Amino acid sequence: MIKLLIAGYHGYGNCGDEAILRAMTSNIRNMAKDVEITALSYAPEFTKKEYKINSVGRFNVFAVINAIRKSDIVLSGGGTLLQNGTSTRSLLYYLAIIRTAKFFGKKVMLYANGIGPINGEKNRALVKKIIDRVDLITLREKLSEADLKSIGVAKPDITVTADPAFTLTPADKEQTDRIFKDAGIDNKGFTVGVSVRRWSKAFGGDDYIKKIAAACDRLAKNGKTIVFLPMEYPTDIEVSRLVAEKMSENAYILDKRYTPTQILGIIGRFDIMLSMRLHSLIFAAVQNVPMMGIIYDPKIEYYLKELDMPEVGDVRKELLDPDKIVKYSEEITENLTLYKEKLLKSSEIMKKKAKENDILLSKKLLDPIRKGKNK
Repeated sequence: MIKLLIAGYHGYGNCGDEAILRAMTSNIRNMAKDVEITALSYAPEFTKKEYKINSVGRFNVFAVINAIRKSDIVLSGGGTLLQNGTSTRSLLYYLAIIRTAKFFGKKVMLYANGIGPINGEKNRALVKKIIDRVDLITLREKLSEADLKSIGVAKPDITVTADPAFTLTPADKEQTDRIFKDAGIDNKGFTVGVSVRRWSKAFGGDDYIKKIAAACDRLAKNGKTIVFLPMEYPTDIEVSRLVAEKMSENAYILDKRYTPTQILGIIGRFDIMLSMRLHSLIFAAVQNVPMMGIIYDPKIEYYLKELDMPEVGDVRKELLDPDKIVKYSEEITENLTLYKEKLLKSSEIMKKKAKENDILLSKKLLDPIRKGKNK
């Protein structure tokens, strides 16, 4: 068996990161029956049970080193791991994993990574030094390629692919029927899914929360059912409730912890997705649900452009305009078939790109290891 270790931001309740792990493990299993998968996780018992793989605690230093030592390949990803926008400690953690893997002579792949921001000359020099030693790099957006090249990374093969979540399959209709029934949601009318998050750096502070509430109120008055879908459990529930409390019209909040495939199924029941969360937008694309994006990070802006879907505000530099949100909602509603046709074309391209992560993993790393083991 080929032993493969996945190092990512797993076990924290973030649906996007869990979706990535679900896609990675499913795709690798389907592609290669001779691979044994282990993942680092904040909640290793949950990860073992949920994905039917081996898992070790990400902060158990001796267990992590032992897992690296026993592996043949270390995958760093997916998601935006190499960045110090949240903290330099996070950046150093993932660099340490890669450095340790290379110390033990392991093959290393950055798998569908997002990169940046990486601030500080010492940090950028360290990233270049360590990443120049990895064996293969796939990145989920062109912006990340530009960031790596600006740092000076040049030695490994670099391919821009797409987020692994584009390859996910939704939960069956029976599960999503039960979820909507348990929440008391009548899903027979026109439904707008809403995914919001806290963003402390937003222009105007919490003003964006009021503006989203105002827009949702007007959509509800126009006969649309508003359903809030938290993507990070439980932190997104709080901000969803905050928005809903500022509304005068009725809205629903799906406040349970759902699996990525269940959330994918839920989003497939919406007619429009209004979101600040990257993976709710990606899930909408997978399910061919037209979307309106609120930008807080370059990755949101990038994928909206790639999917050719409208942005209805950028909280990095402006106050949200409820009129703009309502205007695009009406436009999508009136031209729903056109938007779906347009989204289907662009999402098919992204799905094809996402599959390249595993094709390259197999061709560049798994196949050579197999040949070496068979000698």
